Amino acid sequence: MSIKLIKATTLGIAVSVLTACGIAPPKAEVAYAEATIQSAQNVDASQYAGVELEKAKAKLRRAKAEMQEGNNESALRLAKEATADASLAQVKAEAGKAQNAEKQVKESIKSLKAQLK
Repeated sequence: MSIKLIKATTLGIAVSVLTACGIAPPKAEVAYAEATIQSAQNVDASQYAGVELEKAKAKLRRAKAEMQEGNNESALRLAKEATADASLAQVKAEAGKAQNAEKQVKESIKSLKAQLK
């Protein structure tokens, strides 16, 4: 055998082994997505950003299914997307609450001004 053939074969085997192994199950990323969704729920995201929250939950369910099937790259991507969607839902909920608080303060000020006249 020539040295080039041995090197090519060795390289091919190494690539096959690495490809077969793939990445580890993204358990930490899935857990982080779950925690982020819970945080969003804790600030009433379902009221202010229901669409984003449901997208996050759906992606998390798909990530778990992909991980069970051994599709860890897909599971990782979906877990990260679920985290991003849940974060967006949380921010929208917090913004919605802030807008409501601002509206209440403005109404209170208006009421107080009317009482002073």
